[in-house]
Amino acid sequence: MKSKVIIGLPAYNEGNVLPILLLKLELLRRQMDERLHIIVVDDGSTDDTAAILREYTAIHPDMRVLTHSHNRGLGEAMNTMFDHVVNHFDFDDILITLDADNTHNPATIPHLVKKLRLEALDMVIASRYADGGKELGLAWYRKLFSRGARWFFKLFFPIANVNDYSSGFRCYRISTLLKAMTYYNGPLVTSSGFECMAEIMARFSRMGVRAGEYPLILEYHLKETKSKMNIWRTIIGYFKLLKKVKVDKKWSKEHAL
Repeated sequence: MKSKVIIGLPAYNEGNVLPILLLKLELLRRQMDERLHIIVVDDGSTDDTAAILREYTAIHPDMRVLTHSHNRGLGEAMNTMFDHVVNHFDFDDILITLDADNTHNPATIPHLVKKLRLEALDMVIASRYADGGKELGLAWYRKLFSRGARWFFKLFFPIANVNDYSSGFRCYRISTLLKAMTYYNGPLVTSSGFECMAEIMARFSRMGVRAGEYPLILEYHLKETKSKMNIWRTIIGYFKLLKKVKVDKKWSKEHAL
């Protein structure tokens, strides 16, 4: 039986662009030769995000909305999503996560899934640093920050074939998420801010994941709201990972992915 594909969207006050992204996902659903499930975590939005999601789920039975009563941060949204998929889908199923702000093009999803399946990988990252990757509309200081983060993680948390540690556009095997949650004996993410995406990679680096990248064209010029990321808080969060993320060598040897 073919594995299911789940689209995971953490969302906070994305009412302006969410209808555009949902339309793109609907077009993708019609193009792909498989059933797509959509999981949205509404992280306490105060705009019309919730109303838009209610309207959409009324006509799309394969969509599920998980709601936080107040804004708890991206890290908690990811934990809610991970906990849901490992408890409601099979080991061989695939989770695709992407930003809900319309800066990630869903047309990349089939390529991520194909690479994961053909190369028997645990995860695939849509990467700005893979050949063909680009950043459109991103400020110079954000580019500088992301490149600094790249070298920081390559030094302290290396993963073969991975260069983009902060991209949230990713393809995971559900079995990999479950193994990671077992390895760390609980939630995979302990950071609440945007550093959580790098934390996931830091934790995976201790487990010997088989990873790959596919070129990402980051369409930041399509973002209609101000970035919610605090750069200095994120940098501090990166350095905290040096103490947070440790490895159990005995467990790693016995449960290597």
